Amino acid sequence: MVSAEDDAMMSRFVHDYLDLLDKRVLRIQTSLSDGNAMAAEVAMLSLESSSTMVGAIGLAEIVRHLRAGLARGDRSEFFSDLLSALQAEASNVPGQLLGVYRH
Repeated sequence: MVSAEDDAMMSRFVHDYLDLLDKRVLRIQTSLSDGNAMAAEVAMLSLESSSTMVGAIGLAEIVRHLRAGLARGDRSEFFSDLLSALQAEASNVPGQLLGVYRH
């Protein structure tokens, strides 16, 4: 059973996650554009893990595929499509999560 304190803590985490979401996506895009694979990897790991923790599974899955593509050195159209999907899914996440965590 989840206590009111646990619920409030999770709600705060979700709100913090949402406050940082656009910056994290931009950091990934900028790092990739700049050719900084290490910074992109760190940003992707952070976004993937925090997305999983808040229940943004679709976004976490896209990031997982991006990380795999980065590891392979993939710069194909598929990789570009994943970057577009990342942006699109990130814009949907607030609506998904705020419906669950309204505090």
